[in-house]
Formats: sequence, structure tokens, C-alpha cells
Amino acid sequence: MEFLLFQIYAPLVSWGGIAVGGERQSSRHPSKSAIVGLISAALGIKRDEEDRLNTLAKSIGVAVQLNSAGTVLKDFHTVQAPKQESKVVHYTRQAELLASPDKIGTILSRREYRCDSLSVVGIYLKDALSGVTLQQIAEALREPAFHLYFGRKSSAPALPLAPKIVEGATLKDVFAQYAIAFVPPVSEKAPEWLQKAFESYPTKTLFDKELTYYWEEGVDSGLNATHSVERYDQPSSRKRWQFTTRREYSALVRREEASNVSV
Repeated sequence: MEFLLFQIYAPLVSWGGIAVGGERQSSRHPSKSAIVGLISAALGIKRDEEDRLNTLAKSIGVAVQLNSAGTVLKDFHTVQAPKQESKVVHYTRQAELLASPDKIGTILSRREYRCDSLSVVGIYLKDALSGVTLQQIAEALREPAFHLYFGRKSSAPALPLAPKIVEGATLKDVFAQYAIAFVPPVSEKAPEWLQKAFESYPTKTLFDKELTYYWEEGVDSGLNATHSVERYDQPSSRKRWQFTTRREYSALVRREEASNVSV
């Protein structure tokens, strides 16, 4: 079976879950809706092209190898916004703020991020309805049509996504063929202590002692699932911001039992 693997790392990521009130929590690993959105942006699919978005969401399967869940950061937000009026449309942020003072309110929210989260995402095609191939998606991730971000626009990639197409009988075998690619942020002329600090950074900060694998139904994982859950992250309608459920399985594997720990 053929898979497209790519890495996701940034100082801040946010994988939105079910939002209640002003709380905007983040999951530990990328949601399917976030991955579909990322791929759609790379391919140049616009948000109002609902048919293309829904077809892509139904056509791909998603699996994740979580190397580091990162640490939680919560940000407190206050946002001024006008009240909704049926016959009034604000086309710009400036127009919103120029509304009558008695029609502007303040929204309070707490938004959750993950710091130093590192994942390897694997996608595969369930059918050919989307009209795109894994090779085309890989090329788009290298040269995306639109700006890419991980959950929120402030969460820009800190490393190249480094897409790679591989084949394997199981998900565990497939992920084992992918080596995480770190780009040295310092030059060879940098002080020796700085170079050593960078070399030890992945092991000390980005690699948990255990890897967590997540996958959908209908694919051979090669792992013994220890947990399963219904996740509300299968895109249903982008215009109405609606999602349906999918069953997701997970398993923990000690890092020494996996073969793609080299950098």
C-alpha cells in the first residue's frame, strides 16, 4: 500500500477540538480536519469550494506518529466584535471597528497551544474521487499554493514538511521508512557549544520515550490498539463549519522498538 509521509513541527501548534464557550482547546496530535485543510491549502483549493473540500476529505485516510505531544500553553484573548445583524455585512476588520459603539461587544476566550510538538503524518487514498494523486499532493506540500499553518495562522511551520512517498504492508512498517529531517539553524562557523546544543535538542526536547500511533478504520496498522475513540474531525461542510465522527485507534510503542528515530 502506498503512503505519503510528511513531518509537522512548529514552536506553536493548535489542533482544535470541540469548542465549548470561550475555551478553545488543542488535541495532542493533528486532527483529520487540520490535515485536510493543510493539504487543501497546498493544492490551492479555496474555502468556498465546498464540493472539492468534501471530496478530498472523503478520499484520504490519515494516520499519525506522534513523537512529542509538546507542552501546553494557554493564551487569554479579548476581541472586539460587532453584534450580528441580519442585513449588515462587514467586509473588513476596519468596517467592524467603525460600527456604532453600542453595537460592539467584547469576546473573551482562552486558546490552547502545544509548544514543541512533533508529528509525522501519513496519508493514503481510499479512492480516486478527489482527482489528485499522492505525487501531486507531495509536490504541492513542497511548493504550496497558499500559506500553510498548523491550526492557527500564528503557527507557521518551523521545518520543511519534507514529503516522501513510501510503500509498506503496515503503518508501522511505513513510518519506519521515514527519517525526520532537521535543518541546522546555525552555521558551521557558530561556536562549538551552540552546535552541540542543537545536536542534542531533538533527543532532549522533541522525542518522547514512547511513540503514539493513531489511525483510522480500514488500514492494517501492524500494531495492537490500546484505545479507540470517536473523533468529531471528519469535515462535513466548510460553509456551515460542520463535522461528523470517525473512529480512531491508537497504540503506544517504546521508542527503541521503532526504527525511524535517527535524524
